[in-house]
Amino acid sequence: MILHVVSLFASLANAAPQQQVPVQCVLQPPPDSWLMPIIQTVVSLASITAGVCIAVASFRANKRAEHEQWIRDQKRAEWRELLIKIAEIEHEIPILVTGLPDHQKLEPIVLSILPPLRGTLFVYSTLESSGFIAKWELFVQYVSGRFMSTTRINRSVQTGTLGDPVSLDDIERWNDMSTKEEIEVRNRLHTLLGELRDLAHRSLEMKDKRL
Repeated sequence: MILHVVSLFASLANAAPQQQVPVQCVLQPPPDSWLMPIIQTVVSLASITAGVCIAVASFRANKRAEHEQWIRDQKRAEWRELLIKIAEIEHEIPILVTGLPDHQKLEPIVLSILPPLRGTLFVYSTLESSGFIAKWELFVQYVSGRFMSTTRINRSVQTGTLGDPVSLDDIERWNDMSTKEEIEVRNRLHTLLGELRDLAHRSLEMKDKRL
């Protein structure tokens, strides 16, 4: 009897319509997936910031290099102008002196160099600290004093306008003295010109180059 009941229930179960239950698989995101957009944004911003910093640094370096080059150009112009002015003085004291030159133009020309020396803007500190301006002032004093005095007296002796009688020995002696002073003033000028050129080379960092 019991076996019959069990068999009956089994038959009913097999005869009942079977319903399919769909199964959905949902992929759960990893627990740290929300950090990825933030990390990507930070990396992107870091790259942009690095690029901007490099660009700014490059811009500043270029500006600094341009400014330094501009200063060197200004220095070069001032050095060149001074060298040309001083070199032109030699025309007033030629190597071969003939006749009785009075050298009247030499004194004002030598004196006229002082304003450009003191009026320089970019090389003044070098001229002042090196003592070149002071040396040129001494050169001006020498030309205005002993050199011009010897030149005037020699002209008076040679032309007989001194007022006092002079001997042949006096004439020869004053002529020799005047010649020696002309050599001395030329040597002093060359020395100062060489010093100025050396200062210019060191200032422009061009020791082995010509202006």
